[in-house]
Amino acid sequence: MTVIYFILMTGIILVYLIINGSVRQRYLDQMEPLDKKEFTYKGLLPFGLWFHDEIKVPSSGSYSVFLYQRVVMVYGTRYASYYLRILWAEKIMYFCLGTVVASFLGAASGFGAGFLAIIPVTGGLLFFLADKNLDEKAKKRKLQLMMDFPVFISKLTLLMNAGMHLRQSLEKIYVDVMERTPLYVELGTVLEDISAGTTESQAWQEFSERCKVREITSFASIISQNAKIGGSKMVDELKRMTHETWEMRKHAARQMGETAAAKLIFPLMLMFISILAIVVTPAVLQFSTGF
Repeated sequence: MTVIYFILMTGIILVYLIINGSVRQRYLDQMEPLDKKEFTYKGLLPFGLWFHDEIKVPSSGSYSVFLYQRVVMVYGTRYASYYLRILWAEKIMYFCLGTVVASFLGAASGFGAGFLAIIPVTGGLLFFLADKNLDEKAKKRKLQLMMDFPVFISKLTLLMNAGMHLRQSLEKIYVDVMERTPLYVELGTVLEDISAGTTESQAWQEFSERCKVREITSFASIISQNAKIGGSKMVDELKRMTHETWEMRKHAARQMGETAAAKLIFPLMLMFISILAIVVTPAVLQFSTGF
């Protein structure tokens, strides 16, 4: 059985690499926009894109809608279809990786034929690992939005209170910002959409859908009603929101702190076990030599 597992592992790797290399040129333009830091393995994704196109993964269905909503939360509606295909390519790559790892374990451990059923199960587990990674990205993005939004509201309120119009204030904030965090990327998209002829109400509605934060949705509604409520009333609404959003920022900061603390648990456990081993080992050796 060891030989069978080894042949299976080698076969999967060879088929993957051969097809990936042969279709690489076809998907080169689609791979180019991907960030190398976020997608360090993008050179292995052409196989997944090819497989996705060959089997014609349906875009309808509850699972596809679930994935699409998560992609929108991370990358926005404008590029959702593109990143959804990339997500499927990742999932296919993870599945193949899972089968290779399981086959290697089967070959190294000398398991019997019954272990063959574990191979696709392992692939399936890694297949859904991409969903968890996407959820983590969505949570991180939402926390970043919650951290940046109060500062943005404060700047906007200050500029409008000084006499600037809404559009001028938004453009100044966007131009002056040093780091293009998710909030300011979405703000830039709104300004581009409005310049391209999209109505302000539609542009701000899409903005709130991409951000998926309650306070930002309220802000988008206020901006959409700007022509109705007037400039002075809008400034008052923004001042009210400023106090509310700083509470939101405190909550987001606590969440980020809790996440950081949770990540420290594992290394602290390793340190504790190491210290315990250093302290206990001499006593155990002395006790064993006494006999």
